[in-house]
Amino acid sequence: LLSLTLTTELTNAFTVGNSHRSSVRPLVGRLYSTAEDASSPEQPPFCIPTTQTIASSLESLRSSTIVIKYGGNAMTSPTLFSSFCQDICTLQSLGLKIVVVHGGGPQISKMLQRCDVQSEFAENGMRISSEEVVEIAEMVLCGSVNKDVSAGISNAGGRAIGISGRDSQLLQCTKLVGEDGLDVGL
Repeated sequence: LLSLTLTTELTNAFTVGNSHRSSVRPLVGRLYSTAEDASSPEQPPFCIPTTQTIASSLESLRSSTIVIKYGGNAMTSPTLFSSFCQDICTLQSLGLKIVVVHGGGPQISKMLQRCDVQSEFAENGMRISSEEVVEIAEMVLCGSVNKDVSAGISNAGGRAIGISGRDSQLLQCTKLVGEDGLDVGL
């Protein structure tokens, strides 16, 4: 199970890397359930990375920094959260430097509802943010989600610290208004 989860996480990391034209190459391998499957043209093989492919890819990535996005509904399952934290520890133990960029949309929505603050979404799925929404989002992301992810990785045996993009002006942003005039707020 750990190998399959690890494979999934690595495949996601490689996909992200390739979409940004990095030098990371995708993992490729084949697994046939029976010899008949391998020779049957109408039954395509189920592709997963082989252990040898994973090992050689990991060796080429040793000491590399890998950015992994953790978000969406995966953040609402305690089982997936635990597996995610264990996978991060495994990657660290293999010599990879991991940066986790997390979301928190479901947690933000839950807190907005508890605080009785209305929130809208644009047609493209982006949250339209008032000052009050931004304040609550920052509270949830920096004060709760970030600390939970850091603690989860640490409790699983890894090393993690949680920082915000606002810390030491790590991220500096400029507000953009869409071509269609859509203003999603702050």
